[in-house]
Amino acid sequence: MMKIASFRGYLLLLQVIFLTLYGALLQPSELGIAGGVSFLLAILTILAFIVPLPWLGAPWFHSMLTLGNGWILLATIPHAPGTEPGMIGALTLLLAMASYLSSIPHFVIVSSLLIGGYGWSLYQADLLQTSTVLLLPAFLSITLVFLSKMGVFQAEIQRLTDDKSRQPSTKDPLTGLANRAHFLEQVGRSIQNRYLNRNCHFAILFIDLDGFKPINDKLGHKAGDAVLQQTAKRLQGCMRKGDLVGRYGGDEFTVLLNHVKSPADAAHVAETILSKLRSPLDVGESVAVGASIGIAMSTNLHEGPEDLLRDADGAMYRAKAQGKNCYVISDESAIEKADLKDRWKRVARMNWSVGGQ
Repeated sequence: MMKIASFRGYLLLLQVIFLTLYGALLQPSELGIAGGVSFLLAILTILAFIVPLPWLGAPWFHSMLTLGNGWILLATIPHAPGTEPGMIGALTLLLAMASYLSSIPHFVIVSSLLIGGYGWSLYQADLLQTSTVLLLPAFLSITLVFLSKMGVFQAEIQRLTDDKSRQPSTKDPLTGLANRAHFLEQVGRSIQNRYLNRNCHFAILFIDLDGFKPINDKLGHKAGDAVLQQTAKRLQGCMRKGDLVGRYGGDEFTVLLNHVKSPADAAHVAETILSKLRSPLDVGESVAVGASIGIAMSTNLHEGPEDLLRDADGAMYRAKAQGKNCYVISDESAIEKADLKDRWKRVARMNWSVGGQ
């Protein structure tokens, strides 16, 4: 179904047009009933303004609004040569209003009642002649057009919903941060950008919370989840425009710092994060966590995102070994020789492949 706020706007627009048309159909001799009828119409219109959003999209409320308008129209406007074109227009308008019902069965019932009520009013006025009887199949044709549009509309909404459900999620469900897959994808894009522009540097921060496990074990998983959620908000508050923070798993977070000029830029962000995370967190009681941060620069020898994450992860463990609540910047001297040799081979093979294209 369409967004409920837009739906309210459409419904109110149709209601206002109906009110305007109804006022034009009132004859001077009928102005005596205008007060009471206007009160009823005003109630219906106010309800469309103020009802809670779930009610507004409910078929029962929409049906009540449409049929209420129809009853007032057919009960108070007599059939006359001057009013008949307006009556036809008003009924078409009500059928259009009914077509916004979210349920096809409800639309069929409401439109049938409107058309049946109009036919009955013609019968009561002894106006069921050939010219007027032909109006009924015309209204039925209009109803079928609206019905077909509803079917197409609902089928398209279902298709879009199914497509969206099949798309892989990019968010971590607990913190709302980028999940691991999305984070690695964005790092891959930054690597591609650097191939196009060698002056475009970035950095990866790998963050592991210090003291998280005792909190989780002592206060329970609910408190642990609250720590992760509040930590995520603090990390987002440390980001610059264009940076990305993600949850890598457990109490591990990752940060992609784009457009860094030197390791000092990454170190400055790391210091800001450490300062923010030292402040106590309220999870029912005051708790404190710190963080150990490993930093890998885009200048590190790498083939893909995994190499940089591995470097940052290794630097993070060295930060823990140095006493925690600090950061360490990775460099090639800390990479094992076998791994470094393998990287050289893979990078050389990749560069040869790119150069040969």
